[in-house]
Amino acid sequence: MTTVPLYDARDVALLEVGRPSVDWRAVRTITAGRRSPLAGLRPVAPDSDRVFLAEVARIARVGRAAVVNWRRRHDDFPDPVAGTDVHPQFDRRQVVAWLLAHDKIGIPAGPTVASLVLAGPNGATGRFRLDDPWLALADDPAGEGVLSGWSTDTDADTVAELAAGGFGASLRRLNAPGSGPLAVLGEVRVIDRFRSGAGGLRLTLAWPACLRGAASAGSVGVERHAVAYAGPGEACACERHDCGGVVPVGWCREHGTEASPVVEWHPGGGIRCTLLAGRSAVTTGR
Repeated sequence: MTTVPLYDARDVALLEVGRPSVDWRAVRTITAGRRSPLAGLRPVAPDSDRVFLAEVARIARVGRAAVVNWRRRHDDFPDPVAGTDVHPQFDRRQVVAWLLAHDKIGIPAGPTVASLVLAGPNGATGRFRLDDPWLALADDPAGEGVLSGWSTDTDADTVAELAAGGFGASLRRLNAPGSGPLAVLGEVRVIDRFRSGAGGLRLTLAWPACLRGAASAGSVGVERHAVAYAGPGEACACERHDCGGVVPVGWCREHGTEASPVVEWHPGGGIRCTLLAGRSAVTTGR
């Protein structure tokens, strides 16, 4: 007689979300006769399946600081079940249930994929995909954005070649679950290539957070605007942005191309724009 534990469809669908460390791409593509990556997992009793804050962040695809803020702001965040005050441990099922209830994660309809367009310093470009991507966007301009996912050897080699050199590559467009189209003006580099026991290759990219912005709609360009010497007046015909930046047009008497008012170009909608929006100095000149 064989006893089979019962799960509902939601539990099964959330397996890949709740256990991001498993090479799920290898599980789905394993060929007959090869050992499944799941065979190497150790059995874990339901009452001892625990995760640290860093793992909670990986499940929610955010930075660890975001999880710390959730614990501080939400009284119903699960209590630690083990660990210490500095390194608390939480029940995995409770954490996944809380994240789902608060719309921090969703039930996937299928395998998640990130698509990206990279451009090297020499002008060469390439389109790539990363399966089961994990995207962490820093909220500090001094920090870094990180993207990782399962890749093929050929794509990983091409990405490394494009990112080689002191200035790295530029990320023309990134479409990833849970985020709008992003762009990075430069310094994108490969920081890790991890080979799993099942043979899958997980590639990790990083870039300075201050260079992140929005990708142009319908293209692989970057939405950019500028902080001008003087703030826009009543006669200004330029497109204005919340951060105080403008897109100069030639017929504007205040910010025409002849006046050359631009002191700094930056990617639209990015972390730099958020900082500039909070500074009154951007509208008074420098």
